[in-house]
Amino acid sequence: MIGGRELGAKEASGKSSAGNIILGRNAFDISRRTARSVQATGDVDGRHLIVVDTPGWWWHYTIQNTPQFDRLEIIKSPTLCLPGPHAILLVIPVYLAFPSIYRMTLEQQIKFLSNEVWKHIIVLFTSTEPCDESSLKNKVRKWPDLEQLLGRCHNRYHILNINNQSDSTQVIALLEKIEKLAAQNKGQCLKISQSISAWIQKEKTTNKRDKQRILTEGKQTTELKADSRGKKVHWNYL
Repeated sequence: MIGGRELGAKEASGKSSAGNIILGRNAFDISRRTARSVQATGDVDGRHLIVVDTPGWWWHYTIQNTPQFDRLEIIKSPTLCLPGPHAILLVIPVYLAFPSIYRMTLEQQIKFLSNEVWKHIIVLFTSTEPCDESSLKNKVRKWPDLEQLLGRCHNRYHILNINNQSDSTQVIALLEKIEKLAAQNKGQCLKISQSISAWIQKEKTTNKRDKQRILTEGKQTTELKADSRGKKVHWNYL
């Protein structure tokens, strides 16, 4: 699940809430902003699901103004459901206005995931009250950039009332749409780009090196303290 967030908005986008409704349990913390990409699993209507929640970017900002940590967390998110996700749920609140800057920011954010990312996207419109198809279509007509976005997804979308957890039919309908999308893609997952794989390997190497450095420095500090108790320590300066 990916999506943006508004500056100063009182309402969240509903990504984490949507994930909880899909899994039928409180797998994601909705009391605070999602800071890291996190995975949760569950069995729903005979299907085993892996759902990944990700940090949201600011809709108003270009990718250059997005914190690097957030960008890296979004980029690496597909690796939490290897060999890759069958579907990417692009979460957009029904109430959200959608000017051109939002679409451009979105396209900047997701182009780093894969060259074929649009083949796997379903737009998930989250609402806090009942919303019918007619109301949604009126909204889409009001915002041409949203209409253009849906066009790139071949009009794949789903409406999810995140305040109605008891309605399991809306989740089952979403899962059926995901299965249809997977069939259209011949069961292929989103291929993780080589740049992401290279970045992950680099991160692992860097983390391993940092841990070794911390252990070495800690050992040297301990030895220095032990030495200072037994004799005078001489420091050399240049």
